[in-house]
Amino acid sequence: MASREEKQAQPFAGIFDEDEAEKSFLLSKPTCLIILGKPGSGKKTLARKLSQMWKCIFIEASEVIQMNINEETEYGLKCQELLFKGQSISEELVTEMILKKIESPEVAHFGYVLSGFPSVSEEYMTVSQQIEKIKNLKLKPDFLINIKCSDYDLCQRISGQRQGPDSGQVYQRSQWDPNIIEKHKKEDDKHEEENEDEKQEEEETAEDPLMMSELLHQLVQRPEDILENAEERVGMYKDIMLRPLEDLMAEQDCQYLIELNGNQHPDYLFKVSKLCTNLIN
Repeated sequence: MASREEKQAQPFAGIFDEDEAEKSFLLSKPTCLIILGKPGSGKKTLARKLSQMWKCIFIEASEVIQMNINEETEYGLKCQELLFKGQSISEELVTEMILKKIESPEVAHFGYVLSGFPSVSEEYMTVSQQIEKIKNLKLKPDFLINIKCSDYDLCQRISGQRQGPDSGQVYQRSQWDPNIIEKHKKEDDKHEEENEDEKQEEEETAEDPLMMSELLHQLVQRPEDILENAEERVGMYKDIMLRPLEDLMAEQDCQYLIELNGNQHPDYLFKVSKLCTNLIN
């Protein structure tokens, strides 16, 4: 048995033991993350990249629906039946598919990156009920990543989005607006000598100018991206989602809560998220 002097000499031993125990627990389970943020803030893009980095399962409503349809699961067959009838897939069915995926053996092994849940829609569950589901998950999230962006900046960004009718790919204003493209080109030329390596990398991944020129005439604006509709979506998020999510984040250990500036480029957000999660793990 340790003497009183030995115990007094190690006043912080219990604290360090708790830290080591928590670290050991985190390393013993797969990494699980939830991406939060206003509609259009880039949650899905970031979630997809982080899932690839962590080798986790990316879970998002449209992804889960498509997966069930492709695998012809019972849920997938129900979705197909509804779509063939021209009906929408209910929130109840979507929520069941998401929760079922989170509880799957695959996720138990690899972990998950969840985006778009809780949902602003309260057709099936209130936001508070959805959050309770998250709190009661067997695999609770290790990290909450919150993408913050002002209403004005976000609505301007959303209203500047255009979609390719054939591919379904969404392009930001900086990718299709000739004035902005020309401005960026001049800035790139100005810094050509200073950033030769970066410029070469950008050229390798850049869109074919001729192809982009043809695409410009085909791009369309989705109804949800019209400015008035974007403002309505953001307003609804603030009215319904903001307070419950703030309460959820307040309960999270601050070292596992990562807040990002949504005005930054998606690649930058990914680099910051990657750095933060790697440092903590």
